[in-house]
Amino acid sequence: MSAVTVYGPRRNPFVDKVLRALALKKLDARLVEPTSPEDYRRWNPETGLLPVATIEGRRVIDSHRILDALDERWPHPGLVSSDAKVAGSQRRLEEWASQTFYFYWERWLGQRVREVEGGAERARGVLARFGILRGGGDGSTARYASEYAQRLADLANFLGTRPFFYADQISRADLAIAAFLESSSVVSVPEAAAAFEAQPALVEWLARVSQETGSPGG
Repeated sequence: MSAVTVYGPRRNPFVDKVLRALALKKLDARLVEPTSPEDYRRWNPETGLLPVATIEGRRVIDSHRILDALDERWPHPGLVSSDAKVAGSQRRLEEWASQTFYFYWERWLGQRVREVEGGAERARGVLARFGILRGGGDGSTARYASEYAQRLADLANFLGTRPFFYADQISRADLAIAAFLESSSVVSVPEAAAAFEAQPALVEWLARVSQETGSPGG
């Protein structure tokens, strides 16, 4: 029996981040995906947000806390640098990425689903499978494309010449960012794909992350 069970939709970037952390630590885990919106409240009565994980019987909510719990129980390899200053930078970048790129992921995914489903009402159930229980923001792809390109330029600047963010070893910051940038809903947007390809350092970085963790978000 797996020591870790993760509850959440596989294609949600926060779930993907947790799965990448488990892959990096070479831990066997079971993924249980929701089949209806009711599962969200059943698995997380407090907020209805996923992922939730059980780690050797201990229930942990929120992807940040799940990664903390994994490091506490299985400290090698660590998900942050052993240098406290570097670790602080990695955690701050993880938080920045989680807020910044969720904004674009949610809106682009919502827009694509509404186009396919023919309206917001029919799209609601589809979006729920990704972990979005409310409607995404309005606006065209072009409205966000230039902002997204600038955020990628910021990331390339943060990365510099290092193989991973702020260090020579992969960290939770890398896992969080990769989960969003490799999301199928983002890379399917031509403007987003072009902005990413315009940053060769990020392209090479993502290849390194994927080599170590795969693409568990699928």
